[in-house]
Amino acid sequence: MSEFSESEKEILLKHFSNVNGSVFAIITPRQVDRGALMSRYSRTDKSMRKIFLDEFLQNETRGEEFYNKVLLEYGDDSVAELGEAQIAIEGVSNIAVKTIEDRRLGLSYLEKSSRYVSWEKKINGEYKFYREPDIMESKYADIYLESCNLDFDVYSRNIEPMISYIQERESIHSQRFKNSHGEEVLFSYLKDENDIKSATRIYNATIKAKALDILRGILPAGTMTNVGITGNGRAFEYLLTILYSSNLHEERDLAQKMQKELDYTIS
Repeated sequence: MSEFSESEKEILLKHFSNVNGSVFAIITPRQVDRGALMSRYSRTDKSMRKIFLDEFLQNETRGEEFYNKVLLEYGDDSVAELGEAQIAIEGVSNIAVKTIEDRRLGLSYLEKSSRYVSWEKKINGEYKFYREPDIMESKYADIYLESCNLDFDVYSRNIEPMISYIQERESIHSQRFKNSHGEEVLFSYLKDENDIKSATRIYNATIKAKALDILRGILPAGTMTNVGITGNGRAFEYLLTILYSSNLHEERDLAQKMQKELDYTIS
């Protein structure tokens, strides 16, 4: 069953090269929205097309708002690199992502971050790791599945305990936060309700990010993620050459899908 209704698909086709494929070009007219979508991509578990429907469709200034928030408030200047032809790839293994991201000349990347997004969710009862066809047809299939599932089980079971452990070592009451007057004070000195809520939200997000950062090393190399790529035609051509010549089925398949979407975008 498709993630989108027929009316949503009709809308999405005006902004993306396809509505069902795992590889697609971002063709929404406004460059600021394309860049913001790419950056937003790295901080959520949603698919890019779902982000667009939920956050951008009814808000014409969402792109500007997001840039202002990320650049001015968070100081994350990685989004400033985004400005050319853009391709999104979803459900790709970390192995393939590393092959892609090793090609830095002319290309910029934003990947779904394992620091901000947890990987414990299952899709149709299965953890999100790549089932390589050659492995799955070999005598090692069962061992591979057992090993990857064990990695994910250990990772998932330890998220909350790790958060609790870090909270014990780094209590919110020992942390300093800026109040509404711009002063940096200990949490217990915050009096304004909005300051307290903001500090609590920042603290919880920081602690979770630290926990996920520690645990992500447990995840297998086949863990599936999303990545957005920005680049010029020459850089994409070189990347496709590398992927087409790969010994891995996944990377050759990605090359074919990427070329199709790039041909669509360029034409």
